[in-house]
Amino acid sequence: MKVTKITADTLRVPLGKPTRIPLTDPKPTGPNAVDVVLVQLETDVGIAGVGFTYLLGAGAAAVRSLIESELSPLVLGEDPRDTEKLFAKAEAHFRVAGFAGLAARAYSALDVALWDTKAKAAELPLFKLLGNARPAASFFVSDLGMGGRDPAEVVKAAKPLMKQGATGVRIEMGSGDVQADAERVREISDGLGDDAWVGVAADSRFDLGTAQALAHFFEDIGVDWFEDPIPAADEIGYAKLAGLMETPLAVGSGVGSREAFLRVIRAGHVRTIRPDLCRLGGITPFLKLASVAEAFHVSVSPVRMPEVGVHLACGLGMVPHVDSVSWLKDVFVGGPKIEGGKLVPSADAGLGLTVNADSAKWRV
Repeated sequence: MKVTKITADTLRVPLGKPTRIPLTDPKPTGPNAVDVVLVQLETDVGIAGVGFTYLLGAGAAAVRSLIESELSPLVLGEDPRDTEKLFAKAEAHFRVAGFAGLAARAYSALDVALWDTKAKAAELPLFKLLGNARPAASFFVSDLGMGGRDPAEVVKAAKPLMKQGATGVRIEMGSGDVQADAERVREISDGLGDDAWVGVAADSRFDLGTAQALAHFFEDIGVDWFEDPIPAADEIGYAKLAGLMETPLAVGSGVGSREAFLRVIRAGHVRTIRPDLCRLGGITPFLKLASVAEAFHVSVSPVRMPEVGVHLACGLGMVPHVDSVSWLKDVFVGGPKIEGGKLVPSADAGLGLTVNADSAKWRV
């Protein structure tokens, strides 16, 4: 089996109602669209694969250009099942310029398409090819608490999903007003109730003193994890945070290399790492990282991309749940569904995704 054709498209998918910072700024904040770079891969035996990467902000045109001009020639004519070989080839190609960054984000779309093709060739859903650890996975919701959305809106939108099985909500901080952000977290936590899981993500925005103060506050109100409070490279800071708080620390949503994750894992201060498949370079490097994390008894929680994340959570034992967003629900036909209070991957071979013909209206 050989790859005979690779096509790339860019979609700008609207995210719906703009978010608002309560109390401080009446202007809309946060992204109002997500750029999705789609890759469709064809082979000489009629098996086709689909992959994608996403960007919140600039860079989609550069990512697509890298796919078309630099990466596709590395994959054309190759066996799509040779995921290790092709990933090594891509890393080597960018060794001088550096693979982390846009090159990794571009290759992630190709890598996902290769794994989709590989699983289809094996006539298995991807989660079964990866190991079939469980038939369904618990999930939390990440797109409701973005960018300062009003607490009452978050609670109202989250409760129906929690009735279906969502464990809770991941809330993003970063309005510039720490006190207002903390109050927003408290209001959402109170509104969801004691049984709801609440995670807080800070995108490494705080200094150690601020993070320590927030850690005490979050323990008082029952927050279940604190994600990226300070930069991942601050090992001393994370050691101090881990020593004073019981709330689990999660690190890595902005980390773009396996080496940086390995330093975080070896330091031993966090219970969960948060790799973003798009930043890391796809499923292949994620699997390498997950094996190391398991050896250190660290859980792995992939950022967003539930269309792929559900296969990772159901395929691998060290991935405990799915980070769910609804951004791409109209881009694809198929994908994960909520059944029995859990997120269930498609039983179709591969990812179980087909590009929705109607998504062409978002092509840019």
